[in-house]
Amino acid sequence: MRPRLKMNKNFSRDGTLKEWLFSQILMLFFRSMRRLPYNFRHRLIAALMKGPLGYITGYRKRALTNLKFIYPELSSKQLSNIANQALDNAGRTFLENMYPADFQAHNPNIQLWGEGLEDLLKAHSDDRPILFFSGHFGNHEAFRAALYRHGIKVGGLIRPMSNPYFDRHYQKTLLIEGKSGPVFLPGPQGTLSFYKALKKGATLVLLIDLAVPDGPSINFLGRPARTALTAATFAMKSNALFLPYFSMRNSDAVSFNVEIGKPIKHSDALTMTKQATKALELRIAKDPGNWFWIHRRWKYNSNFGKPADLN
Repeated sequence: MRPRLKMNKNFSRDGTLKEWLFSQILMLFFRSMRRLPYNFRHRLIAALMKGPLGYITGYRKRALTNLKFIYPELSSKQLSNIANQALDNAGRTFLENMYPADFQAHNPNIQLWGEGLEDLLKAHSDDRPILFFSGHFGNHEAFRAALYRHGIKVGGLIRPMSNPYFDRHYQKTLLIEGKSGPVFLPGPQGTLSFYKALKKGATLVLLIDLAVPDGPSINFLGRPARTALTAATFAMKSNALFLPYFSMRNSDAVSFNVEIGKPIKHSDALTMTKQATKALELRIAKDPGNWFWIHRRWKYNSNFGKPADLN
């Protein structure tokens, strides 16, 4: 039986000695990285993720498995190139998100553009509820920083880290000195609080590419994937503006631009979710390296890992 540490009041739940030790090592790593010059430390974490860390964590293998599942027609070199871009982005994102104040200081003028920008600003000025949707794409901190410059605070539903000790540090990063909207934990109470805040006029985000065991099977990148209808359902019930954002890392790997997509008209939850999924697919097709291929999107798919039917 594994030894367990008793949580003190600073922690949210019990954890194991192994988890505590791992969190200490991880935070020591991040703090050491922070002592390095900003651009250098991000180049270093990207190189480590594309190299030894990608293999140790299994992220490289997972990314390649997902890529082969979706793009069986691509060569090994092409798949490896996309995997490297995804790992590069993931490494930089992990470090950027640990120190969001540093990130915002080095990215003061993130471009905000897109078909839905005018609709967004009008909805905000009218105090209308706004529900953004997106996927595991680029770095959401760029989106949050860009909107804050327009006086818009964005909140969302955040899954806690599996390691309770590291989660303590992670939760602190979500507030970034009052620049964030309300943040909620998953579960019945958190979801209800999320909906109530939205209905009162909050600006919130939900990701639509989460792996879920239930929900209808919707085509995503040519493969069926169980998909939650929560975002579309909440948007309709609260009369929220429902629109996509894509927080994209530029080719220099340091700067960002944020696209605000065209709002989706309210109809029914399934139709709206299919339209939202299509918007995400189109963005990934244009820039596959910005999507988190390390994400286990199809883990509830019974055909996962089998050759694609290209007919």
